[in-house]
Amino acid sequence: MRCLCESRAFVSFLLASAVGLYGFRFHPFPGEHPLLALIRIQEPTVFQALRWTYAVLWFSTPFWIGFIALSAVWVFLLRRQAKASRGRLPAYPDPARRDKLYLIVGELHHPVRPEPAADPRWLLLPERGLFTGIAVFGATGSGKTSACMRPFAEQLLAYRADDEDSRLSALALEVKGDFCRQIREILQRHGRAGDYLEIRLDGDCRYNPLHNDLEPYAQAYAVASLLTNLFGRGKEPFWQQAYTNLVKFIIQLHRVLDDYVTLFDVYRGAVDPDRLQALIRRGRARFAESALLVPAQACLDHPELDRLDFEQAEGGLQRTPAEPEARELLRRLGVAFQEKAVEADDPEERDRRERFRAVERWFEHDWMRIESKLRTSIVEGVSVFLSLFDDNPAVKRTFCPPKECYDPEANADGRYGQPLPPFSELIERGKVLALNFPVSANPGLARAVGVFLKQDFQRAMMDRIPCMAAEPDRAWRPVLFLCDEYHAFATVGEDNPTGDEKFFALSRQAKCIPVVATQSLSSLRSALPGETWRTLLQTFRTKIFLALADDFSAKAASELCGREEQLRPQYSLSEAGQDSRVSLLGGRSVARRATVSAGRSYHFARQPVFEPKAFAELQNAQAVALAYDGFNPLPPTLCYLKPHYLDPDRSYFEQRERGEI
Repeated sequence: MRCLCESRAFVSFLLASAVGLYGFRFHPFPGEHPLLALIRIQEPTVFQALRWTYAVLWFSTPFWIGFIALSAVWVFLLRRQAKASRGRLPAYPDPARRDKLYLIVGELHHPVRPEPAADPRWLLLPERGLFTGIAVFGATGSGKTSACMRPFAEQLLAYRADDEDSRLSALALEVKGDFCRQIREILQRHGRAGDYLEIRLDGDCRYNPLHNDLEPYAQAYAVASLLTNLFGRGKEPFWQQAYTNLVKFIIQLHRVLDDYVTLFDVYRGAVDPDRLQALIRRGRARFAESALLVPAQACLDHPELDRLDFEQAEGGLQRTPAEPEARELLRRLGVAFQEKAVEADDPEERDRRERFRAVERWFEHDWMRIESKLRTSIVEGVSVFLSLFDDNPAVKRTFCPPKECYDPEANADGRYGQPLPPFSELIERGKVLALNFPVSANPGLARAVGVFLKQDFQRAMMDRIPCMAAEPDRAWRPVLFLCDEYHAFATVGEDNPTGDEKFFALSRQAKCIPVVATQSLSSLRSALPGETWRTLLQTFRTKIFLALADDFSAKAASELCGREEQLRPQYSLSEAGQDSRVSLLGGRSVARRATVSAGRSYHFARQPVFEPKAFAELQNAQAVALAYDGFNPLPPTLCYLKPHYLDPDRSYFEQRERGEI
């Protein structure tokens, strides 16, 4: 019946032909009727008109009856059935029962018009496409979290949840404080409650951002970069260089002396010059190349010697570094002493001595030679950030734990909290780590801790690459990186080898799945220096644009979707008159004879696939997707997302009719 209705003109023509032939054969024109015979004699023309009208009506009447009947069937019956049948999607596969890793972004209908299709399908990203990164952009209230981040997280974290060797591990960063709870609920629902770890101020987990194997310069550069991102970059590069240098050598000094350092230790060393000098003296005493030995009784008889750093030596002697001040003091007091060279047999100890000498040279020939006012300015620039780890006891307890926290014996009862295991261990054990530090508590500190945590994660992922190359036959689990409100944690390295743009460009080989969401391209642009946001944006091959509220983001999204050749109509109207004159009544020109002509022409023009206005008019759960399947980029298309609180097997258009969206 659908085919008949769609071809109703041809069907009506066949019906009219059959009826007309039947009428001509069995019901010919009644020309012998007395009245018609009289008309034929009196008015032959009228008679012929009636005869031809009779013949035409045999064909035209059944044609129009059939055409109108089939049109009514199409309008009132079949069209409604077609509307009800459209939007039937393939069954939504249960994430926990999928045999392959893939992500369903949403449903696809017509690529550029918001109308249902007869054969809707899923927009599916296979495993290879996931490793190239997904970036979600959408204004406030457009559904980034409910329609993208949470459904994506559930699909990926539920994959092989019962297989300890294959299920995904993850790091989740957010600023609102509710996404962590949603991730915990997802893991509980799929039997992975034991895999969840959370860093929060009122928790037992302890995280020291400086307790890793990263070089002091890299750590100091990260601190200086955070200062720049938080307080802006000045015109003079001197300040960032000075911040980096100060923090680097303080970290180096603590590592050489104690094998441990926290951001609170760096803060104390920066703002307390006496403490810094005491640490230098302690290092000189430990790594002295020669020492002065005096009897222990001399230290008791002469209290003036207390200002020297003595330590116990063999034979009941006391040892102090052989410094000129110490020799002069001993000679002035008349204390007998002997000088002895100190050799370090352990190669590691010799390495520590060389590193301390570098700190000592910086302290004497660089730091102490800077003018006092300039030193104060440098210290103030650093302390404004590092003081965040001192003025709040909860922050200090969580992110600056004592060294005993990492000692299994000293912390056997957990009095110092539970130290966060190394990221390499968390990744290979399938753990999911979340930072629950709402930005409302302290925006600067939340950003700083999130960036430190992200950099530790990125370093562990990059260290994974050579391990994967050494064991190609081993099944390495994928790792998920989730970041909501990504502009709050985004960092770029520019001319430095670190930075998100460099990590995401290389993370595919480490089997990392980056999924980030931010409000707009403008948010990312304002959070990063210069034009570096473009370099970062190109590392995400799949881009999902929800409704955008600013013109810059809408225009940039339209340009990313590209242009295509379209057949565009062009209309023209013209009017011409002859014997024109000016009307005495109206004062307008009138013509006795006028002609009006209209014309229409077509031409090919390159037009945007999606105009900037289209991004501002997207409804909730509607998006424009630029997807990449790991082999080929897919053309830009309208995609209808599946919010976590709705039935995924029900079409978007059906949900709109029900008022669910």
